[in-house]
Amino acid sequence: MITQPQPHLEARPAPAEVQQRHPLHLPGRRCGRPGPQESRAIDTHLPNMALAGLQLLLGYEWLLAGGDKLLLGKFPAQLGGMLLTLVGGGHLVGFFSALLQGLVAPNALLFGYLIELGETLAGLGLIAAGLVALLRPLAGRSLRGRSASVFLFGDRLLGRLALVAALGAGLLGVSYFFLDGLPAPWFIPSIAFGGSIDNGLFLALASVILVVSQLLQWRQSR
Repeated sequence: MITQPQPHLEARPAPAEVQQRHPLHLPGRRCGRPGPQESRAIDTHLPNMALAGLQLLLGYEWLLAGGDKLLLGKFPAQLGGMLLTLVGGGHLVGFFSALLQGLVAPNALLFGYLIELGETLAGLGLIAAGLVALLRPLAGRSLRGRSASVFLFGDRLLGRLALVAALGAGLLGVSYFFLDGLPAPWFIPSIAFGGSIDNGLFLALASVILVVSQLLQWRQSR
């Protein structure tokens, strides 16, 4: 027997179980497991210009110091004689004079190469990190995809290298301060026509500022 279709039965909505088995896919939305998240975008905020400028100046100072020793070509060979002259002057602190006589002077050639290379590399690292920090806003607006990932990798690498360079530069600055005989960093009327802050002490303090600022930036970015 032929039956007539019943509209009220065909218009009945499908059961909830059937609807759950066949979810509705909206256009533009991917199904299944979500894809990997995109890499972190480059920070486009302006850097701290004072710290970036201090980093560039400090890096340039150490680059000049190391470059002069490299261009001289005789610094490692002459270091031993200079140290013995300083120790014989009698103006060095006791423990520092003993350290120079017992450790540095017998290995003056090795320490000479380490000093000139360390100063040069520290200067290059600080300058490169400072320039990248200044170029970061421009890179954040112009780089995308793989180029942005490469820039981020280089930025993080230079940040870590700059921290190591600042630590090494600070130690060198402290050693130069001791070599100068710990000059008093306060008012001295007898040297009214000269600066009373030793260059080594100034470089060491500037390195401490850079290290602390770098650590604070890492802590805030987490």
